[in-house]
Amino acid sequence: MKPVSPRRVLRQRLRLLLAHIRNTLPQLADSAAQEALHALRIALRQLRSLLRVLQALPHGRPLRALARQLAAFTRTSNDWRDREVRLQQLQRLAAEADSARFAAWRRHEAFAIGAGKLQLAQQQGELDTLLAAIEHVCLPLLHARPGRLQRRVRQALRDSRQRYRRARRQWRQQPDSTGRVHALRLQAKRLRYQVDVCEDLLGKRWRRRAERARGDQQQLGELRDHQLLLASIQRDAVPLPAVLRQRLGLPG
Repeated sequence: MKPVSPRRVLRQRLRLLLAHIRNTLPQLADSAAQEALHALRIALRQLRSLLRVLQALPHGRPLRALARQLAAFTRTSNDWRDREVRLQQLQRLAAEADSARFAAWRRHEAFAIGAGKLQLAQQQGELDTLLAAIEHVCLPLLHARPGRLQRRVRQALRDSRQRYRRARRQWRQQPDSTGRVHALRLQAKRLRYQVDVCEDLLGKRWRRRAERARGDQQQLGELRDHQLLLASIQRDAVPLPAVLRQRLGLPG
């Protein structure tokens, strides 16, 4: 069997991610594309994971600034994604108990989220410029010797796994610490996405490690979503029916 080429694998992954991001951003303007924002954010994180692998190569330093710009764009979508997840949770709760005020609030919130996603979609030009700059820097880096690329992938993954394991140990020491929970969730995502973008160069051991990290991410993500739901209901004075407030342990 012919050995897998790190150059070909990483170049193909880069182009697929760039194309996916470019194609997904306009879908935010389509109210029927309910998972477009989630899909876009995953692709952005995967691209940032690939940049973390490549930026340590010779001449890869410019990727650090580009990665920061990419992270800044991702952060602009944080609030809209949190509100989108909250609305999905509230829609499920409404199936158990609803009211005219609660239904009207949800319609207003859905409109606001749609407007926010439309604003993101209108940043297509800015994002295209950033993606073109990333591609311009990355493609020459992917002409590095295959052995160097393979070693860089392994080193990046070892570094990410070390940070993930450290965060996990610290979380176990302070499981009720919001900071520890956030740090572990962040490191779990980083490891998972790095394995995702490099998986064709890796064996089963790394895939199993990514699955464990995914499990931590999902468990802590569900806890975070629930905490955000409770806090935001109080903060935004969501007109939740009394029976639902009681069920969630919220004051009447």
